[in-house]
Amino acid sequence: MVRVASIDLGSNSTRLLIGNVEKGKITTLLKCHEVTRMGEGIDKNGFINLDAQKRVIKTLKRYFLEIQKQNIEQVFIVGTAALRDANNQVEVIHKIEQLFDVKVNIVSGIEEGYLTSLGVLNESKLNNYLIIDIGGRSTEFVFNENSKVVSISSNLGVVSLSEKFFSNLPIGNDDLKDIEIYIDSKLPKLENTIHREIFGVAGTFTSLGSIHLQQTQFNEDVLHHLEIDKNSILNIYEEILSFSEAKILSTYKGIDPKRAKTITSGIFLATNIIKKYNIDVIKVSNCDILEGLILKNY
Repeated sequence: MVRVASIDLGSNSTRLLIGNVEKGKITTLLKCHEVTRMGEGIDKNGFINLDAQKRVIKTLKRYFLEIQKQNIEQVFIVGTAALRDANNQVEVIHKIEQLFDVKVNIVSGIEEGYLTSLGVLNESKLNNYLIIDIGGRSTEFVFNENSKVVSISSNLGVVSLSEKFFSNLPIGNDDLKDIEIYIDSKLPKLENTIHREIFGVAGTFTSLGSIHLQQTQFNEDVLHHLEIDKNSILNIYEEILSFSEAKILSTYKGIDPKRAKTITSGIFLATNIIKKYNIDVIKVSNCDILEGLILKNY
């Protein structure tokens, strides 16, 4: 048995998993996240700004203090869309590597999908699945086809969509059609989505689950493998479109308050995905790229 850690430097959140690994199985000791919005302003300026860097580094300092306490043998760190896209990615990566004496690996959107599928499928051996991972700047679709794993990445995410369309909430009804057309143009063409088991991973889907269960305090454990039907998602979608950020905070007490800025765009995107691909039920998964990073190496 070895004790290892994985860190996901995401466009919206910085996340940590610490666990014991034995014979390809992970026993989770700690899993946490912090909304750091690394992808903030990249579409406008092309750079990860200093405030975003400070938020990420502050969170990493806390994580590495915990890693030191836990006697971790190995730490795996992955960077996704924000670090893929930023013009100053080399500078930011160098700063993190120097501060924490680690190696940061930037993965492509396709590889991000593969790693996520390793995490999701570790607990669920399926022959017919579709995994949807809505992130801050990209969304991955992973499925099996002819005994192979196919990963597709689209440049759609909750941070970039929020900045482009949802900066002022509630959004006007006149804008909805244009946003739907924009999203549809970015989504891939997927066939044979009927009869697949659909998994939704990352903050949009866990937040949807929390809202669906009307949680007053976020409880991730009860969300794992929670099934949410299409009508329930559509009802939440119709409700949240009329909410200001303050109303979101006062109504959905179970979600992370820092997600109030992006949850509308996330649910809008999730709803357009289920409509486009005729999805009736989505199963929330708490397992994702953090588990996949570890399982790839053990």
